[in-house]
Formats: sequence, C-alpha cells, structure tokens
Amino acid sequence: MKKKAIVITGFMALILLASNLLAASNLKAKANSSVTELKGGEEVTVTLRFDEYQQIKNGINAYKATLEYDKQIFEEVTEKDFVCQNDWEELKYNKDTGEFVAIKKVGSNTPEDVVKLTLKANETVKATTTDIKIKDIVTSEGERDIQIAETKVTINVIEEQTEQPDKPEQPEQEKITSQKYTITKDYIERILPNTTIKQFKENVTLENVTTDPQMVFTDSEGMPLEENSIITTGTKVKIGKTLQFTLVVIGDIDNDGDIGINDIAQLKLHIIEKQALENVALKAADLDNDGDITIGDLAQMKLILIGLFELE
Repeated sequence: MKKKAIVITGFMALILLASNLLAASNLKAKANSSVTELKGGEEVTVTLRFDEYQQIKNGINAYKATLEYDKQIFEEVTEKDFVCQNDWEELKYNKDTGEFVAIKKVGSNTPEDVVKLTLKANETVKATTTDIKIKDIVTSEGERDIQIAETKVTINVIEEQTEQPDKPEQPEQEKITSQKYTITKDYIERILPNTTIKQFKENVTLENVTTDPQMVFTDSEGMPLEENSIITTGTKVKIGKTLQFTLVVIGDIDNDGDIGINDIAQLKLHIIEKQALENVALKAADLDNDGDITIGDLAQMKLILIGLFELE
C-alpha cells in the first residue's frame, strides 16, 4: 500500500511538472517593426510584445533577452535606444553581449508591448536583407523561469538610386602675384619705403578679381587711403571678395612709411632684448631678408639712413 502511494505521488509530480512546462510553452514573444525596408541613415523601431498569457496566474514581473543585429548594417545600439512600455522599467543593456533586462512592479498577465528599440542604418550601407533577432528570452512569475521562443523581424535595406545633381560651377579663385614683392598667406612684404598705393598697384598682377574697385586700402585705424597715399607697415589691402593682406615696408618699424632715427632706436632695443618687436614690426625689421633680426639688419639700416646703401 505504501509503495502504491509513492507511485501515485511520483505520478502527480510528473503531471505538475508537465503542467509547468506547458505553461512555459504557451507564453509567446512577438517582434514587430515600424518599417520593412529602409535606406542608409534611416531608422527602424522594433517593438517586443508578450502574448498568450492563458496559464500565467500571478503575472510576470521580470524578463531578460538578447538582441542580435548586424553591426555592419546598423549603428551600435546603446541603452538610450530602448524605451520601456506599459510600466516596464529599469531596463539595463550590455552592448558587449546584447543582453537586456527589465522589471515590472505589478505582474503582467495580459498581452502587451514591453519595450521599443530604435536602430539606425549606417549611411554607407549597401543593399541587403537582414534580421533583427530577440532571442534567449526568459521571464518569470517569481517561482520559475519561463523560456520563450526567439522572435525576429526582417528588414530590406535598399540603396537610393536617384541621380546626383550637378555641382554648381565654382567661381575661379581670386589671385594676386608680384615679381617685386613677397606674397604669403596673410602678408605682402619687401615693399620699399615711400611707396605710394599707385606704385604698389603697378607692381602686382590680379587674376579673377571682378569687384569694383579691385583693391581697397586702409590704414591701421581702418581709414581709406588714396592713390597718392604712402604705404606704411600695417596698411591693409582687401582684394576682390576673398583676399586680404597686411603690407610690410622694409625697415619701417614705426609705421610711418620710411626709415628714420626712431626705427633705428627700436631695432637697437630689440637686439639687446630690452623691448621686443612683434608681428609686422618684426617682419619690417628683417632688412637683409634672412629670417633673423641681427646686428647686420641694424648696420644696413644705418647705411640706408646716411645714404651709403640703397634698397632695391
């Protein structure tokens, strides 16, 4: 009699186990996508839904799943791309494994969406077909794990075949050249002392400059200059629509357009490191054009001042 009771108890346990497995197999997951095809740079939203709760009694209040997608097609998914639905909350996502998990305070026992996920296609993606899978889905009522079959959506990635519009013709680049002056990105250098704007214009060549006037000269205060004005170190010239330069007169450290006693005094102070020259004044002080300010520049300036040396 005792052996019979044991057999019956074991049989009932098997029935209960089978019932549990049946309950586990009834709950389903379904993934739906907002679009079935997309182009590079476009987005798709995938919604995960749980359905067929018939044998769920207390309500499920936690689930875990794994996201699988092609990282060659979609940009990397991060936790902010997930949005919980219907009071599911505190979702955490591991981008290295694709696993994500969420909980719900009040157990769910009716069909509902649980999370929405947005993926963005890479801009340079090629035409193909790809699956976004949600697999290894496990949920629980708090007593046992319930395994749910994986679900997926299939997306057709297409390439846009529209013709590229013709690029508008670019205007030819404005340009200034000179056989007399040194022209760099921001400066025009090696201008002789006492050069007028008219003389300067005679020694430069302009290309593709269509503005009227072609060149506008201003002093260091921004005031416009006339044709017979003397160019000084620091004079600005705007050429056409795109070019602007600061002019540098050889030896004109004090910005008066000529070489004088004051220029020599400032050069002396620079050489003994008592009052350093800067910016355009430093460029003007390089009389021998060797890229350095030395005693040779001072000697040359002195010779110019007494008429024993002439700049060319």
